[in-house]
Amino acid sequence: MHSNHLAALALVALSAFTSLTYSLPLQKRNITGTPAPIITTCTVPNSFAITFDDGPSIWTHELLDYLAIKNVKVTFFVNGLNYNLITEPEIAAVVKRAYLEGHQIGSHTWAHADISAPGVDVPSQMKMLDDALLKIIGVRPIYMRPPYGNTSPESLTYLNNEGYKVINWVIDSNDWRHPENFKQNFEAYRVALQDPAAVGKGFISLQHDAQQQTAQVFGKLAIEYVLSKGFNVMPVGSCLGDTTGWYRL
Repeated sequence: MHSNHLAALALVALSAFTSLTYSLPLQKRNITGTPAPIITTCTVPNSFAITFDDGPSIWTHELLDYLAIKNVKVTFFVNGLNYNLITEPEIAAVVKRAYLEGHQIGSHTWAHADISAPGVDVPSQMKMLDDALLKIIGVRPIYMRPPYGNTSPESLTYLNNEGYKVINWVIDSNDWRHPENFKQNFEAYRVALQDPAAVGKGFISLQHDAQQQTAQVFGKLAIEYVLSKGFNVMPVGSCLGDTTGWYRL
């Protein structure tokens, strides 16, 4: 990696760190309202939302190639600064391609921040990524996924006040723990979908396109497995019956 690229990443990281450190925490802002509900399952019968977190990555293009061949749409919950910097041209191009090809782009905060932690500036985490995505794809996402699946009453109230929809999952591949052990990645799928009660229900699953083996292999295998079980794979918004409310300006 070139020194000027490292310097650019360092400056962005410093900016994000400064924002997180010196902004007033939600717990001290006296925020009032109703916490946003945490959505973990689909409401459309027989639907399955396969979602990818922590990207985009340099391998996401390969996953998009496969999705285009299969004519399958998924949801990408992206970060601004995590494994990559989203404003880098190569990475921004991945996000724009995914959006233009009909996949749903959701927020995973700017820097993969634990929004349940005291002192984390949730408004800045959301706004920084929203602003970056507005420049890349022309819209801001309404759907978001809290990193680690962690939330607090204060963060959920803030997110609800700002009109975000909070999405977690019911099937966790844990692919980041064992990225090359596809059998272990499939275990949560197998347990959930072999249950007779699963027939006709809706599911949301979690994996990470920032993991090379997931973007290149496991993500594709997961989709093939879900399709083989007779489910309809679609973005989170679609599996909730929402066809128009994914974004705002």
